[in-house]
Amino acid sequence: MLRSGIVCTLIALVPAVASAAGVRARLDVTGWVNATRTIPAQLVTPAMAQNIGPGSHLLITIPDAGTFGCTANFIWASGNSRYLGAAGHCFLPAAAVATHGPGADYNASGVVVQVCVSNCSFGGETGFTVTGDLVQLGAVAYARQTGASGDVGNDFGVVTIPTALAPMIRASMPVFGGPTSVDTVTQGELVCHYGNGVIVGETFVTMARVGVGAGSTSTSWSGVLAAAPGDSGSAVETCDSGLTGITGRGAAGILTHLGVGTGGVVFGTTTARAIAMASEAGLKACATPVTAGLKACVRLVVGVAQPFRAAVIENRYRSVEIGGVRSLRNSARY
Repeated sequence: MLRSGIVCTLIALVPAVASAAGVRARLDVTGWVNATRTIPAQLVTPAMAQNIGPGSHLLITIPDAGTFGCTANFIWASGNSRYLGAAGHCFLPAAAVATHGPGADYNASGVVVQVCVSNCSFGGETGFTVTGDLVQLGAVAYARQTGASGDVGNDFGVVTIPTALAPMIRASMPVFGGPTSVDTVTQGELVCHYGNGVIVGETFVTMARVGVGAGSTSTSWSGVLAAAPGDSGSAVETCDSGLTGITGRGAAGILTHLGVGTGGVVFGTTTARAIAMASEAGLKACATPVTAGLKACVRLVVGVAQPFRAAVIENRYRSVEIGGVRSLRNSARY
């Protein structure tokens, strides 16, 4: 349902792990009209400094595969370097496994990643035209995607943010604020999400969505959120609802897959698992979010809590039958 600019969806108990084969959910925009413009890094102005972070719209061109739309999750750090996260399958051809680690079979040096920093719009609302101001990010530093068997919880990737674009980094989630820590999705807990999926993410009033968690394992999480192709890679936070509104709290995971025939159940990789996966590329993992002086590991860069004032959410519970899962990449082609 839609309440005061947020899509809210709640559900009864569902399994935390998807066992069926999945179809990834990156959005193929190869045939769309591209009306964007790429701004040279040296011309970026301070006024644009809020536009690389959770919820940013990514356009990713993979050689011989096409151009795809995804949503960024969190800002990550390793030493003095900064990275923008997404789903691993956002950076890889459909048949590839990973850029690093066991089974690595793809060199991502030719992948071009652009992030929209202002005036961003796309999809049916704009006649299948992509508009906005883009900046080009650096090299894909790491990517791994789920296998054909649907091993949800092994899908994560990061792209380098060039030093020249550091002033543009925004660590906080739009609308909800946060994350202020690393967290996990628990059963029945409110979760917040901001994404660029088709239909649900084509206008600002429905980009911010609230749902309910169904639980987590050490590698994957599940819950019920309004989501669609193009949301792949986006950040999911635990959130609190109070008199001041809905506030993002902990970085709980990355949205990577839609349930097939499950009435809104979505799945993804946990934040803790993402941190561990990055070690495959030599980015040493941390057990805690960013703290002063912590330089030698990949870590989450925390944001600022920022409540979103909204009407009280009605609890509408319903049962669902878990079927297969599909990721948010290949389910739609334009």
